[in-house]
Amino acid sequence: MILLSQEADRLRRASSEQDATSSLGERPKEGADRLQEREEATQQAQSSPFGYESKVQEAAVLAEVGEGGFGAQDLELIQQLGALSWVTEVAREDPLQLSRNTVQEQTAVVAFTALYYSGLPFQEPVTVLLKEYLPGARSVACNEMQALVHLAGGLPDRKWHAATAPVSRDLPVVPLLGYFMAGQSEAGAAMNSGRQPKSTEDVLWLVYKFERLQPLSYYAAADQPQQKSALPWGAKAGKEQALADRCRMVRSICKGVLEALAYCHSRSVAHGSLGPGSILLNTFRDQQARELIVKLDNFGFAQLHRAGVPSPLFPSPQSLDPDHPLSLAQKEDLKAAGLTLLETVICSLAEGGPSAATSSDALQRLLCDVFQMDVQAFRRHCNQEPDWSTPAIFLDEFDGAGWALVMELLKGEKSAQELLANEFVLTV
Repeated sequence: MILLSQEADRLRRASSEQDATSSLGERPKEGADRLQEREEATQQAQSSPFGYESKVQEAAVLAEVGEGGFGAQDLELIQQLGALSWVTEVAREDPLQLSRNTVQEQTAVVAFTALYYSGLPFQEPVTVLLKEYLPGARSVACNEMQALVHLAGGLPDRKWHAATAPVSRDLPVVPLLGYFMAGQSEAGAAMNSGRQPKSTEDVLWLVYKFERLQPLSYYAAADQPQQKSALPWGAKAGKEQALADRCRMVRSICKGVLEALAYCHSRSVAHGSLGPGSILLNTFRDQQARELIVKLDNFGFAQLHRAGVPSPLFPSPQSLDPDHPLSLAQKEDLKAAGLTLLETVICSLAEGGPSAATSSDALQRLLCDVFQMDVQAFRRHCNQEPDWSTPAIFLDEFDGAGWALVMELLKGEKSAQELLANEFVLTV
C-alpha cells in the first residue's frame, strides 16, 4: 500500500533533480523564454464539450464546488481497480503564425480503492473509492464534480460519517465525498506515457463513497445460487421459479434505471454517456430483486442547466426549449436507456445467455442499421429467433408493454418520470 503523499514526494524529488540538471546549461534566450511560456499556457487550454477552455474557468468551477476536504496524506492506496483511457483533442496556438491547431493526446482515468484516515479519535480507517484524472482529463473530472455536487445538493461536511453510512436509495447516483490535488500515481504515470505533469500537484483526484456496487454489464453472466429439491417435480418447478425471479429482477433493473434518470432529468442534468457500464447494482442475485438499488456513475460527459444560475461549465440560457442542448442530451439519455433495456432483457433471458450476438454493438446495429429503428420489425425478428423467444414473450406481457416502453424510450418524447407509469415496470 502506498501513501499518496509519498507518491507526491517522489515526483517532487524527480522534478528538483531535473531542474538542477537543466540549470547547469546555458540560459535560453529571452525570445525563446516567451515562446516556451506561451506554449505552456496554450497547452493548458483544453478544448472540451463542457464550454470552458482555460484554467481560470476551471478554478471558477472548483470555487463553485467548494473545498475538497481531503489531502493526499489522508489516503492510502490499496488496489487498482481499473482504468479508462481515450484520445482527446488539445487546442494549441502557434504564436509565430497566429493560428490555432489541435493535436491528439492520450489521457486516462485510473480507479483505486484506498483507506481514508480521518485523524479523529474513534474513527477507524474506512475504504473509499478514488479516481485519478490525469492532466488531460481534468475537464472531465470538473464536469463530473459539478454534476454530482448539484445532484446531491453539495459535498458532505462530515466525510467519515458519509463514507461509513449505509447504502441509500435516496440518492440514485454515486456519492461524491470530495477531492484533492496531488501528484500522479505510478499507474497514472505509466498510462500518461511516462510524461510528468507540469506541477507535482497537477493531478485531480476525486473521492467517492465505496458502496461495493457492480456494473450492470456483468449481471447477465453472473452465477445464480441453485435451487435444489428432492421431489421428482422439483427440477421443473425450480426452473420456473428461477425464470420468474429473473424476470422480476430485469423489471426491477429497468424501473431503477428510469427512476435514476427521472431524478437526474428533473434536476436539469443529462448523463451524456449512459450504458451498462455506468449503471451500478447492489446485487446480482435474482431472488433479491425487491432489495435492488440502482445508481448511475460516470458523469464526466454530463450536461447541466440551472435556471437563473449561470454555471462556469454550462452558461444558462433564458429559456429551455426542445432544441436546447440539455433537452437533446436528455433525449439521448432516454434512447440509450432503451437500448440498454433491450440488451439487458435479451442477454438475461436468451437461451444461450450473453454472446456476441447479444452485445450492445450487435443489437444496436441490428435495430438501427438493419431495421432502421422499426421496433415492430425487430420484434418480429425476435419472435423468429429460437434463442430469443423467451425475451420476446417477456416483452409481450401486458399487451406488449415492454415493447411499448422500448419504443417510447427510443423516441425520447416522454420523460423518464412519465414512462414509470408503463405497466412493464409498474408491476414490480
